[in-house]
Amino acid sequence: MKFGKNLDLGKYDWKLLLLTFGFPFIECLIVTVADTIGPTGAYCGVTGRMPTLFVLTVPVLIVIILNSVIYSLTWSKIRTETKRLEGTIGEKANSDRKSTQAAKNMSLFVLVFFIQWWAAAVNGIWGMIAENVPLEMFLLVTSFSNIGGILNGIVFLIMRRNKTRKSAPKPTVVCVSKSNTEATEVK
Repeated sequence: MKFGKNLDLGKYDWKLLLLTFGFPFIECLIVTVADTIGPTGAYCGVTGRMPTLFVLTVPVLIVIILNSVIYSLTWSKIRTETKRLEGTIGEKANSDRKSTQAAKNMSLFVLVFFIQWWAAAVNGIWGMIAENVPLEMFLLVTSFSNIGGILNGIVFLIMRRNKTRKSAPKPTVVCVSKSNTEATEVK
């Protein structure tokens, strides 16, 4: 983990961009050319079980699984490094606190992702098993998949609040006399 560092992939940036923009473009192009897209856009308009499976269900499930695996591996690495640093430089290590805070922040974003997309995953699995998915499930999907910005905004505000709490030093009063010097926190 590198704090405050810009991740520069250099000459390999195009591969990341091709994957993130190219795959969805090709997927939507295939659905459009195969004439399986309805009149209202990608989600509501994808007709048929197989196109819905490949456009919606499989990508959402893959991303949920990959997020879970990557988050678990990252959390495990942060935990082992924190314990290692704690053993070598003590409990009050700055990197220890930053790593712990990074893990907490990361878990908030993973939680937001699951809250946002759980209904789409359940809807897709339900659609594979049953012929008709109830309207209530559709309403849950449209509601939860559209609150991502609000949830990420809440996470941002939580992170900002935690940062301002930790960065504001507590004022101290220093009392100096001939016999001793004493510092106390102002309450």
